[in-house]
Amino acid sequence: MNPESTSGTQIASRGDFVQAAARLLMALPDAKPRELLIVDADFSPWPLGEPAIVDALTSWIRLPGRRLRLLGSRFDVVARDQPRLAAWRRSFAHAIECFTPTDVEAADVPSLLLSDGVGLELLDRERFVARQADDRRWLVLQRERTDALLQRSEPAWPVTVLGL
Repeated sequence: MNPESTSGTQIASRGDFVQAAARLLMALPDAKPRELLIVDADFSPWPLGEPAIVDALTSWIRLPGRRLRLLGSRFDVVARDQPRLAAWRRSFAHAIECFTPTDVEAADVPSLLLSDGVGLELLDRERFVARQADDRRWLVLQRERTDALLQRSEPAWPVTVLGL
């Protein structure tokens, strides 16, 4: 947890974390943020493959100028465990960017969802201790943290695999 910021909602269970993530994702079409950034080693804690979430993502990403950025280490896990999201991504590849860090261990990749004015961070993957915050200072720090990771990342999880 960031000691420089004390505002935010503390989350202490898997169910509460999934609900908080779902609420944020379901609110995307109404909130209309320009960009959504989700960072996680393998995205397994996030309810990205749920039908209602995919519908909300679809409504949001169809708005003009929207962009989804996924930064993770194990996109094979996403393809295997969240096939609905993997299939959905093919339809909106023009607005989705996937990256993987080049010099960071998967265990060191944070678990974050960042959108305009709100963020959700999973602090402990085993106990599902998390924090949802709209504190501007905390959001700026998280954005700087993820920008630093993105600068040391390369494109990942291509929509199609070219072969002979």
